[in-house]
Amino acid sequence: MKKKIALLCWLLSFFSENFLFAQQAEEQTDLLIVGGTESGWAAAIQAARLGVESITLVLDGDWLGGQYTEQALACVDENKGPGKVGWGVDWHPMKRSFHRSGLFKELMDRIEAFNTQKYGSPMPGRPFHGPSTFRPAEAEAIFRELLQPYIQSGQIRLITRHYPVKADIDRSGTHPRLTGLWFAPAGSEIPDLHVRASLTIDASDWGEAIQVAGAAFEIGADPRSRYGEPSAPLSLKDYPPNEMNPITWAMIVEESDGDTPIPKPERYDDRCFVRTSKLSFAEMKHLEWDRPLKKMGSIPHWPPAGQASPRQLSVFTVRRIVDGYTSKDHKTSILLNYMLGQDYPLERLPYQVCEALEATEPGASMKNIVLMNRRQREIIFNDAKRHSLCLLYHLQNFVHDRADDQTNSFRHFHLSKEFGTPDQLPPKPYIRESLRLKAMYMMREQDGRNMDGPTKKFARERFSRVMYPDGLFAWQFHYDFHRTGRTYLKSEGNRGPWIDYEKPGRNTSLVSDRSLFPLRSLVPVEMDGLLGAQKNVGYSSIVSAAIRLHDQCITIGQAAGATAAVSLKEQVEPREIPYNRRQLEQVRHALCGESETGLAVLIWPFRDLAPEHPAFVAVNRLAARGALPLKVREVDFRPDQPATPEWRAATMELTMKTLQDPDLILSLPDNLSRGEFCQKLWSAIQGVPIRPYQRLTPDDADGDGIADADDPSLFTPGEPLQWMPEKLTADQDGLLEKNISNRARKFNFAGSKTPAISGFEADHGLSFKESRGFGWQQDLSRNVRERKQVPEAYRDTFIFTRSHATWECVLPRGSYRVTVCVGDAGHEQVGQWVTVEGNTLIEDQATVSGAFHEQSTTVDVSDGRLTIEIGKTGSTTNTCLNWIVLEPAP
Repeated sequence: MKKKIALLCWLLSFFSENFLFAQQAEEQTDLLIVGGTESGWAAAIQAARLGVESITLVLDGDWLGGQYTEQALACVDENKGPGKVGWGVDWHPMKRSFHRSGLFKELMDRIEAFNTQKYGSPMPGRPFHGPSTFRPAEAEAIFRELLQPYIQSGQIRLITRHYPVKADIDRSGTHPRLTGLWFAPAGSEIPDLHVRASLTIDASDWGEAIQVAGAAFEIGADPRSRYGEPSAPLSLKDYPPNEMNPITWAMIVEESDGDTPIPKPERYDDRCFVRTSKLSFAEMKHLEWDRPLKKMGSIPHWPPAGQASPRQLSVFTVRRIVDGYTSKDHKTSILLNYMLGQDYPLERLPYQVCEALEATEPGASMKNIVLMNRRQREIIFNDAKRHSLCLLYHLQNFVHDRADDQTNSFRHFHLSKEFGTPDQLPPKPYIRESLRLKAMYMMREQDGRNMDGPTKKFARERFSRVMYPDGLFAWQFHYDFHRTGRTYLKSEGNRGPWIDYEKPGRNTSLVSDRSLFPLRSLVPVEMDGLLGAQKNVGYSSIVSAAIRLHDQCITIGQAAGATAAVSLKEQVEPREIPYNRRQLEQVRHALCGESETGLAVLIWPFRDLAPEHPAFVAVNRLAARGALPLKVREVDFRPDQPATPEWRAATMELTMKTLQDPDLILSLPDNLSRGEFCQKLWSAIQGVPIRPYQRLTPDDADGDGIADADDPSLFTPGEPLQWMPEKLTADQDGLLEKNISNRARKFNFAGSKTPAISGFEADHGLSFKESRGFGWQQDLSRNVRERKQVPEAYRDTFIFTRSHATWECVLPRGSYRVTVCVGDAGHEQVGQWVTVEGNTLIEDQATVSGAFHEQSTTVDVSDGRLTIEIGKTGSTTNTCLNWIVLEPAP
């Protein structure tokens, strides 16, 4: 009887399911894009501009724009652009990586034009991190405005409040192929939409298309054995499956006419917010937690009356959206995000959350959030929302009550109503990490990590060790993990208060060099008909922490849209394109070609090349195909400088190697700038057939014994990559040469308490005296420092000026070789100047912490005094002089 009942139930279920599926709306499209994130939006526009006739964009909510809008990350993180106009602190160690380009620039130009009209400034927030800010609802309208022409023309169909629940897979070919997806309306699990597509891009928050299609992916921490990354943990013992970059439920608050405190949230506890402000930390720093803590610092709460407008570090100003003191509407609005306690780690969940998750499914509390169903994620989300509201309550009460000046207190702010949600919070949390598509190539830390030293403080400008041959766009950032761990009070366990903490290897201490993003990292290793986008692409967990910014996600979407368009036009699978040079150039042309419908994308990470420059396309395309002579440190292209005969010859030689006909004769005019030469050259060769790649074997294109799946270079034989920091060169280490003449005079600049150094004359910054024979025009004895960072005192100490100072030394008339060392063993210094006998020796020189700059010159002393000047009148940066060596010239 039981068997009959079970059979009857199965039959009822079968017929019910198939009846429901029979009622589905059916769609056929060329390109299906899942997710209305900034990446999905960009992919749709890029594909539409390239002529894809039928594009269906399906999102699970109502808002376009992802982290810009529905996740409320309204203070833009980006590869910081050149120059300091509009910027706060120059915190990025790589110094303003490169110019905005592509759809990201188009979007930001419109946002900043809107801001100018409404608020009186393109960057009205004056945030500490920035520079650009916006109101999420206003940005969403601009996202929609840019997409609308393609919706009106019928080229793009926009479907909201749907998510994928089932996939159609064709398994008849070499690789399984995704041919369609079934979508259920938000709040249901029963599909009511079936979309068949020639190609699908997954730009969703959690890689939902990848998951339902059964494509391979990775989550959580990578062990070092997986990709050989030096920062990856040897063992995952302390890295549970649900450990990853935390989520944050951001909040937008705006100025009220009076006090508008929020109600006290459930389970509020002040002790969860030890680091939220200096006032919080002062009272609760004694608390004992059950995990080791590092970097227990905090920041100020808000500026006092009359001092709020300037860029400064405080909870109030760090990500301020609009400064009401200077804006046209006179109302301050603030993004609360990453306020030293607002992040929500995804491991070691609180007792109440674990209990609710386990009620849905045994073991659910240890599942990675990527693998959770929507009901389970909602449990996490609700507690993350509660936690953010607790932080706001803490600011409005605990901090308010202890603040000396309450003029700018958060008690005078209320949650923005712009999201239209019942709780006035954004529809989604800020999502830093999703699944990682198991792609044709997984980007690894050692491919791009800076090689100048063990941490980012040693970094100097350089191109990445690996510049992928299928690179589609430029990127650079630090490997930016927020604190991924959660620690509880020792006395109360996971039923009590908690704070986040930094786990080993999950920090912000490392930085990438100027890098490329490879096409292969968009393509599943074992599935056709599918491309990754947003944060669902092929990289390790460590690299994912560096490629998650606003501009990067837009450009990933553009790259996916361009790859899809070429794939559909050429009727080839995307996996073939990296091996087909002609098709790869088509994708690059789609991103960076002469076009009237949008701005070109920066492919090669030159610092000084702006999209408005006439040579932008030519230089990028020549660099990407390997036709320019490039040095690892020459990150500025200098397009307006003369093209020297030597540089022209080297460029022509490399260019000919890329052509199918290497004997092609090209005649270009003389007296051209570098940019003009590239324009003429590109115009002459862009229609000439490119030399095809020679693929030696199906799995090892260059035959070097490294499988393509592990080979970043594909067509350049080499050895497996291992990361090793490069040693400082002789002119960067601050160490004296070993072969200094016995006749040389050596001067160390240090404080009077620094012990004498054998062989050195000590200069303590005192004014010049004839009896001493050397000194300064003014007393600089207060401008000496000792860092205690390196063993040699002569490079650990220095004298500095922020303006201009002159040092003189009595010397017999004659020629002298003068060697000068500037730098700081403990801090980065920028804009350093040194002049010897009226001739500039060091000009606007930057040195990173622990590195130096040594320069020599030969001068004639005719008046009995050698004159050395440091700094520059009117400067705002330090020039730090470590030592000088004077030798009679041979």
